[in-house]
Amino acid sequence: PTMHIVEIDRERPDFRVFIDLLYGENRNVDTEGDSDHVYSRSWTYLYIADRESDDPPIEIFARDGQPSSFAVESEFERLEELAALYLFLTSGKSISDGTSKPVDVSELMAKYSLELHRAANAVWHKSSSDLPHPGLA
Repeated sequence: PTMHIVEIDRERPDFRVFIDLLYGENRNVDTEGDSDHVYSRSWTYLYIADRESDDPPIEIFARDGQPSSFAVESEFERLEELAALYLFLTSGKSISDGTSKPVDVSELMAKYSLELHRAANAVWHKSSSDLPHPGLA
């Protein structure tokens, strides 16, 4: 599989935003990672596998010895591009696709405008220690 590399310079979004981004709200997925609290913004490992399709999983992780360099990997190019793009837009200072070819961010933003809009409106942006599960009333 290929890999996108995102150099980050600020906190990550609540990992649950990636579920809404990639699959939509209330999707049945399997997740693993090191988000000490569900609302953590400092996680360094995320694995998401969709239980409602045969799509391969996606992994986002800090590279060994490089805590501000995150790899995004999936055998499904769409998921990988989308997750890498979102991580870059929310937390990054640069993005590359693991080759020398530059990533055209504006082209990807246009290609994935629906998914980015869905993520922008995700309730998880409101999560905090006082409100770990926003939207549950």
